[in-house]
Amino acid sequence: MKTGFTSILLILVFFTVPTVADNHQGDIIIDEIVEWTTDQDINQNIHITSEGKLTISSSITFSSTSTIIIDQGGELRLIESSELISDKRATSLKTLGAIDEQNRSKIIIPSSIHNGDMNVIINAEEGALLDGSNVYLGDMEPVLMSGMNFSLNVPESQGDTALGFTGYGQFPIIKSIIIETESGNYEYKANELPYQNMLLHGDNGLTINSDGKIEIIENSTLHGVNIISSSEIIIKEGIIKDSSPMILTSDDASLIIQNSEISGSSDDHYVQAQPLTNIVWGASEDNTAVSIKGDLIDRWERIISDQVIILDSEGVYFSITGSSPNGVLEINNYSGFDGKSVINTQGDSRVIEIGWANGEITTENAVISILEYRTAWNTESSGINNYGPANFELTWEKEIDLTSINVPNIEWVDLNVNLDDSTSEGILQTGVSQQISAILANRGGASANLFFDCNITETGMSADIGGYQNVMIDAGEEVEVFFGWRNNEPGTLSLTCEVLTPSQLVDYENSQAFGGGTMSTEPILWEEINDESFNMIPILIVIIIIMISAGVYFVHNLSKNAEETAEILDNYNKSSKNEEDI
Repeated sequence: MKTGFTSILLILVFFTVPTVADNHQGDIIIDEIVEWTTDQDINQNIHITSEGKLTISSSITFSSTSTIIIDQGGELRLIESSELISDKRATSLKTLGAIDEQNRSKIIIPSSIHNGDMNVIINAEEGALLDGSNVYLGDMEPVLMSGMNFSLNVPESQGDTALGFTGYGQFPIIKSIIIETESGNYEYKANELPYQNMLLHGDNGLTINSDGKIEIIENSTLHGVNIISSSEIIIKEGIIKDSSPMILTSDDASLIIQNSEISGSSDDHYVQAQPLTNIVWGASEDNTAVSIKGDLIDRWERIISDQVIILDSEGVYFSITGSSPNGVLEINNYSGFDGKSVINTQGDSRVIEIGWANGEITTENAVISILEYRTAWNTESSGINNYGPANFELTWEKEIDLTSINVPNIEWVDLNVNLDDSTSEGILQTGVSQQISAILANRGGASANLFFDCNITETGMSADIGGYQNVMIDAGEEVEVFFGWRNNEPGTLSLTCEVLTPSQLVDYENSQAFGGGTMSTEPILWEEINDESFNMIPILIVIIIIMISAGVYFVHNLSKNAEETAEILDNYNKSSKNEEDI
């Protein structure tokens, strides 16, 4: 029993002393269950492997630029009011661009703790002059600032004093403020003073890059830490300070935040999420509300990056119209040589949802409309409308495939040589056109005015079919076409016909986008007819007929002539007898 207790004690010591973690090439490797219970400074990277679990119940300060990497399966837990602090962190402030008094960027000066008037010196971030920026004090007219620093007299006040700031874009960028009083001078980094509607400017020194699990509970704090996660983050009764936006990089990522505080962001939102990232944000209805600072920094933004529309054809002109969380959405573009088009608004990503600070949520709502989708099969003269969808919902998929919507799909059904009763034993005579029957079907959703051509299957030579054959096929229709095939070469040959694919299709020589393809007839024997025997009977019959006809003609004429001669002689004899009588 004593031995068992000793073993347990040794294990606890092993798990609670940070120095037991392996140090590999300067990194602290956590590859087992480890707990840090004592405060310490660290200037190294930490790598929590898939087998590692690091629990912190103390204050850990990173004194250099470092990274905590959490592998899938690994865990980082902050418990019992622990802290993870970066010495280097963003401390300058920049405006959000609002100019009205209610939403104007402000820094609160602690004038209530000082007697007499104060001289306030506003120092700009290095390289960011105050030129063109205004400072507002009470009901006074705005004062134009300039240079790297600007002095302003602030009268004595029983309460603290709000200085308002406006400028071009997100200027001015304020690095620090010096308060000069009768009792002394006091310098504050900009974000050390209370502020409203301002964004952090600068870099944090510590980054957590996680494919595993992050858990921040029991009033534990992250201070000045970049958070990038493709997996799970749980924040319950936690404090996230100057560590936003937390970036969730995967649709599989998840954020649960309840009964917590979050403040300080370098952008106008606290969380940047992907389209399908799971976000559970506490609500006042169930007493899990999350406290945020100000009304102009959103709880979250969902973005989509490099979203692509896929079409079968290049040069398709389309529009995207509707509304986005930031206002009207209107995009016009063409599909590229690969049939794809990246949907861009500003850069390679766009905001598709905003969870506003007031608890409301606005989501993108838009449709894709084809403005011009013409190919050789649906030219304007064909009377066929544009291919592609008329109005298609713009979804949040990374790839929106429109290739099968409202386009034709041509299919060969049959191709035959029509043999009639005069064709002896299925043998065709060369040089004589033979009728071919072709049946094609359109299984798609749009009509097609197409052409096809044929070759001799065995030789690949172009077949004499009277040129390209034109077929108009409506959606869901089968059409039979008849044409002639004149072949001058003897042999057992067949015909292969191919639908001519529109050249506008992507890789049209190999494309199967609109169907089509080829079909062949059964092989059939072609023979050249040569009559080598010389049959005289027909000729003799003709000669005999001619001779008989000539004989009849001769006898007929001879008889006629004899009758005429006899008549002449008879008339002559009568004439001579009459003369003698006289």
